[in-house]
Amino acid sequence: MLALLPTLLALAVGVGLGLHWGGRIDNLRGWTPVLWEALVGGLVLTLLVDLVGWSGWFVTLLSVLATSALLAFAVLNIRVGGMVLVVAGLGLNLVVTVLNWGMPVSVAALRSSGAVDATTAASLTLTGGRTVAAGARLGFLGDVIPLPWGQVISIGDLSVLVGLALVTASLLRRYEVGRPVGGRRGGPGEYRSALDALGRGPAPRRGPGLHPSRLDDDGGRRRRR
Repeated sequence: MLALLPTLLALAVGVGLGLHWGGRIDNLRGWTPVLWEALVGGLVLTLLVDLVGWSGWFVTLLSVLATSALLAFAVLNIRVGGMVLVVAGLGLNLVVTVLNWGMPVSVAALRSSGAVDATTAASLTLTGGRTVAAGARLGFLGDVIPLPWGQVISIGDLSVLVGLALVTASLLRRYEVGRPVGGRRGGPGEYRSALDALGRGPAPRRGPGLHPSRLDDDGGRRRRR
């Protein structure tokens, strides 16, 4: 689960990159994502898990459902530039959370970030679908990266943040993988039309053309009688 400040920073960087590369804010209104309901539901569940401050298996289940919804949305919209990093990051977070039934958090990273001190670390109780990383499976994929303002994030979170910045920049540029910048060519409808055209065979010739039957032996074109 991403912290609010890093997420806002990633969005700001993405807007800056998008504008620098010739994008426009107005292009955001033209984006029609697939399964936007999964995005909304995942964000609502993530905020609920973080704000309530509960712990236990049910909160972890909500966290898994939130990450799964966000992952489904990212997969279905993977053609947006940078979205593949979001998919990779969410996938890593989901795997380590399911394996440990909670996101493992490094106590050492918490101390390095200033979130806890040596006194509170001994009796630390984590909420929001998180668990202490001691003996965790694939614990290096948990929250092990300390941030200077008292937060810790995971490798998956870092991938999501970089991807989020690139996604924002891509949306401002109307860029999708396989489509030209600012264009709308290459969509499913046009792709299907191109395949249909191949199935109809060669187009009929218009005019005499240069068919061999219309050429003289010396290479000149025969005249119609």
